[in-house]
Amino acid sequence: MRNTRWIYKENKKNYTIKKYSQDMLSILESRGLTTEEQIEKFIECSTSDLRNPFDLADMEKAVNFILEKREKKETIWIYGDYDVDGITSTSLLYLGFKEIGINTEYYIPLRDEGYGLNKNAIKEIKDAGGDTVITVDCGISSLEEIDYANELRMNMIITDHHEINNELPKAYCVINCKREDNKYDFKSLAGVGTAFMLLLALYRKLNIEDSVYKYLDIAAIGTVADIVPLVEDNRIIVKQGLKQLRKTKWNGLNTLLRKIFPDFREKEYDTYDVGFIIAPVFNAAGRLEDAKMGVELFTSDNNKVCDELSYALMEKNAERKNIQSDIYESVVDEIERKKLYEKNIIVAAEENFHHGVIGIVASKIIDRYYKPAVIMEIKKNEGIATASCRSIEGFNIIEALNSMKELFVKYGGHAGAAGFSIPIENIEIFTERMDKYIEENMDKSYFMKPVKIDKEVQLQKISYDFLEEISKLKPFGFGNPIPLFSMKNCSHSNLRKIGKDQSHIMMNIIKNGVEIKNCIWFGAEDMFQDIDKNPVLDIAFKLKLEIFKNRYQYKIYIEDVKKTDTEKIRNTFEEDLELYNTKFPIETVFYTRRKISENIKLIYSEGMVFVTDKKITIGELDAPVSYLLTSLHEKYNYNFKIEVSKIVLTDENYNVHIKIKRDYNFECFKIKANEVFIEIKKFLIGELPYNSFQKKILSGIFKNRKAVTAVYEENRGIGVTAKTVALYFKTAGKKVLFVGKNIPDEIKYFGDISEEIIKDYDFYIFFNENLETYPDNSLVFLNEEPLNKEREIIRDSYKIPENVIITSEENIFFKENIWSKKISLKKRYEMLEKIKAGETVYASEDVKEIF
Repeated sequence: MRNTRWIYKENKKNYTIKKYSQDMLSILESRGLTTEEQIEKFIECSTSDLRNPFDLADMEKAVNFILEKREKKETIWIYGDYDVDGITSTSLLYLGFKEIGINTEYYIPLRDEGYGLNKNAIKEIKDAGGDTVITVDCGISSLEEIDYANELRMNMIITDHHEINNELPKAYCVINCKREDNKYDFKSLAGVGTAFMLLLALYRKLNIEDSVYKYLDIAAIGTVADIVPLVEDNRIIVKQGLKQLRKTKWNGLNTLLRKIFPDFREKEYDTYDVGFIIAPVFNAAGRLEDAKMGVELFTSDNNKVCDELSYALMEKNAERKNIQSDIYESVVDEIERKKLYEKNIIVAAEENFHHGVIGIVASKIIDRYYKPAVIMEIKKNEGIATASCRSIEGFNIIEALNSMKELFVKYGGHAGAAGFSIPIENIEIFTERMDKYIEENMDKSYFMKPVKIDKEVQLQKISYDFLEEISKLKPFGFGNPIPLFSMKNCSHSNLRKIGKDQSHIMMNIIKNGVEIKNCIWFGAEDMFQDIDKNPVLDIAFKLKLEIFKNRYQYKIYIEDVKKTDTEKIRNTFEEDLELYNTKFPIETVFYTRRKISENIKLIYSEGMVFVTDKKITIGELDAPVSYLLTSLHEKYNYNFKIEVSKIVLTDENYNVHIKIKRDYNFECFKIKANEVFIEIKKFLIGELPYNSFQKKILSGIFKNRKAVTAVYEENRGIGVTAKTVALYFKTAGKKVLFVGKNIPDEIKYFGDISEEIIKDYDFYIFFNENLETYPDNSLVFLNEEPLNKEREIIRDSYKIPENVIITSEENIFFKENIWSKKISLKKRYEMLEKIKAGETVYASEDVKEIF
């Protein structure tokens, strides 16, 4: 198995917010969202929640200066970077400035010119008549270059988001979300996010703010591509930008999307589409040739030009993939031959490595070996090598480079990724010193790749309802990852390698007799033998709802597997707990070729649940939902009813969206009172007997015909008692009213509810309403001494046997004999018999309800 450590995120067990499931709330908590206000703001994600751009230091000054240049009809140059963040930043400001009448030009350096400002480019802009330059996605570390521009009497405005490792450059304005003197308190904008904030401030100043949001699709592409945390302002930019992408105003982007996605207009774009399909196309130009092609595509209105540029960029991207693949294979071959994986850091340097893709290769090396990686292109003619560095969690690569800065011609970056230029003769020294630095400064446990799991889930969670709920967390990305789940003790079948180069694994996962087909693990060919010889596994995975031939499919994307520890397999309580806590209604979809009436019902057959219409089977529920409903029906006597939400006609079927709700209706065809009570008890608690307290109450009402007040304590089954009384009267055609300010949720479906007495009911059941007088036809539950002493008062008394050990739910997972009201009715009866026989039983507090 791979060298990984599974880390389960800490979270509460019970949440009070009722709008979402317990699973959803635990995922939200792991993202730091615990209050209803925080959650709603995160999910709704409105542009009105964006921070004020004028809270960025120098923003007001920059806006006024830009508008002054507009009035004078002077040209403003935009200086970008050659990656996607720089390309989108440049395009966004260029288009936005043009719209409000600013004369605008742009400059994107070639990759050979190096990252950031360079003096030759500044001189070229000056010679072209440029006196005002706005940098995007660069400039914060260009102290010398800004000084040079000042000598040329140029006006420099820096917009950047990178770390401020030195003093601020002496530019006219410096806009950076990481400035300590900002009132703006979000420090994780991308370069394009910073550029968008400048444009937002300009448009707001001109009272045309509504016009700025059409640029959010461009801003979203750059933000996703730069792998900044998708939280707060970044989340708003990306979520709204992805929506804008479907109706993009930009001809070039529209042309590219049409070439890539056949359903480009109907498609719901996500961060995967941007990060792994769209952004690499723009990136390819900067990596292999000239990033200006990307800006030209974003900004051109000419259909022919856009078509040619789109084709050229896609060709470049295909070329990039081939070059990247060749370099990756070469590096892996070297690592294996020289056993570089035994080192603390993997360093590879070759003359033919293309500097445009070595960063991607370094990332892929980390995915495979989970060691910090540095890949260099040696430039013999120049006597230097250029490097891309990628790090692992817990190791700050830029701090390591800071400790040996004298080795480099130049360097820069941040904790997770960096780059440098180094004299060729220093490569070996660098490798040795970096290996030693890691040895002395990093705990070796960090070499075990952390697999951070949001939650262990049971089979029934792989459903349309659950996936629709967690989709509210989109857009996913860095800082807001796709939830990662685990499922233990799974078997598998149909294991095979797939893909053009057979580098991926696909198999079917089987749990509780239900098979989830075609689960995929990308890039895991090295795990084939391990999986093949282990028939039972724990799996860590992501879930995705996909559509194939107009039908929804639940896809499992495997992230890791571990051999199941058979010595630690728990009892089934955890599965029962998940089942018991299922929140209704749940939503799902079934498929039929028949028109349906309003009278459709569910029937159970051999583990599956079918939909019938006038006794004709018209469809079936998917396997996980069938398992859920069948299990709840068999274990707890739950029944269900369905409500049609919408019907979508496709080429193949009617896609029927339904809500499944608990059905609390009780039907009884018995006449004798004792037979009616037997049927009610079976409906509510199966073969379990009523406890001593419940029997006294029921006897007082029905046998002795008394007005009863029951003084109770928690976990003594008053809910079952109240439901029994209500169902008996309802079976006899009588009306029952529950009276109280806090009626237990489990009671609400068995009668009418009021906070006050309403006349003309046949029977009343009061909950903790301590009154001087009550109607004679009533049952009163109180958890304190009653004021009315004239009614028959039943006080509870019981004794818990010594062989019953009361403990918390968490402590009964690994015990053999356990009691909880959340285990099945059948198991509860079995445990009661074991208690009577003197066997030791570990129980939660609610065991009191059986004595």
